[in-house]
Amino acid sequence: MAVSACGSTGSGDSSGDEASASKQAKPRESPEYEEVADLAAMKVVKQQYVFGDTLYLDDSLLLIQARPHPKINYLSVVTGIDPTNGKVKWEIDERDLPTSVVESGVFMGRGRLLASDGMAYVPLSSSAGTESYYGFVALDGETGEAKWVARHPVWEPKGTGPDGRSARTVVDIVGAVGDTVVYSAHSYWSDGDLSGLNDPNDRMKPNILHRAETVALDAETGKVRWKKNGFLGRYVTRSHVIGTIPAKQEARRNKPLAAVEAGTGNDAWKTTWKSNVADLSKDWLLVRQSASPDIGPHDGVYEAATGRLVAKLDADTPPLLGAAWVNEMPEAKGHGVAWIVTEQDKDGPQTLYVAKDGESEPRKVAFLPNDRLEIGHPMVTEDDYVMVQSAAIDPIGQQFADLENGELDFPVDATEDDREPITYSDSYLITGGLHVEETILYKRVP
Repeated sequence: MAVSACGSTGSGDSSGDEASASKQAKPRESPEYEEVADLAAMKVVKQQYVFGDTLYLDDSLLLIQARPHPKINYLSVVTGIDPTNGKVKWEIDERDLPTSVVESGVFMGRGRLLASDGMAYVPLSSSAGTESYYGFVALDGETGEAKWVARHPVWEPKGTGPDGRSARTVVDIVGAVGDTVVYSAHSYWSDGDLSGLNDPNDRMKPNILHRAETVALDAETGKVRWKKNGFLGRYVTRSHVIGTIPAKQEARRNKPLAAVEAGTGNDAWKTTWKSNVADLSKDWLLVRQSASPDIGPHDGVYEAATGRLVAKLDADTPPLLGAAWVNEMPEAKGHGVAWIVTEQDKDGPQTLYVAKDGESEPRKVAFLPNDRLEIGHPMVTEDDYVMVQSAAIDPIGQQFADLENGELDFPVDATEDDREPITYSDSYLITGGLHVEETILYKRVP
């Protein structure tokens, strides 16, 4: 057994009163979805291979990132869609940004998006005049009206770096915690794209960090609440910002994890070991030491508020780093984290474990010995279902596992025909295939 602590099997305490027990429970029904809109048919997105990193979805807004203006080639368009009916709420381009909010700015076609508490946040940059900055604009989720802009200066060290390298600045929207919006910025010397830096066979030289900080803003006004130098925020949970304390000549991944309080920026906890976050929720972190198949000594499930280890991971079924969920990782959407343990050997029975938000220890759910499963998408629902992938991809595909009894139900319609989940919220699910023509918005049936 690779789990160091676990809660009771199934739904928990079964010691209810006799009157309640005598009542016949209503059978549970696996989640089902109905199609709301064919997004590609709406022609609101650019034809591209990857679609998941250009949108953000919550229950009130589907936010589509900057795409080329259909008539004016030097402008781009940001779109807000009502997920209840798939209709466009608003579309704006750079001309719609009032000078009272931002004198000049260009929507960025890549970078983290965020929709939270009636607001939408979209990456923005400017190089007008002597000012050069990266940041984002806060838009009203209902109207698209610009409210304020967060500007972070492009750090430009004098001269060139080692071996003639140039300096680069990156600004990322990290997420929202209550009425606080958090972003991070770092500058580094680089000679190219070092995305494969963790590969020991990679001959490219590592980035050399120049500067890093995390900034928290008031969501209503955009005013700075706190700054944390030397801390690179990457994720938000219920009350904390999770990130790293980077050292120079290190890549962005594989650094000691750390957490600060979202309300104050004060230190909460930190580690001395290096790891990556593979999945997270409001209360839990599922981490791996590296992107390699090996399981490290610190890999496991941790309590986000304290850094407490509650479960170790199984080397036979390691969690994947969620590269496809580019815009989902900054802000936790699932209501817990899930992982699968092979109890005896790789061909033996499997057990699903879930660390559910609001619960102090992981929950154990047993499956039949012939159920070979994996978790491809970090989707844990509030009403105790987890999306899993059968090893027999055809014709089973995606299924919902019931945490109360371990039963698996048929695939939801949204994941048929080789379409995979791209993003989700509590009430909505978007799936897609290799091409954007297959991108569909679904609504969960009540």
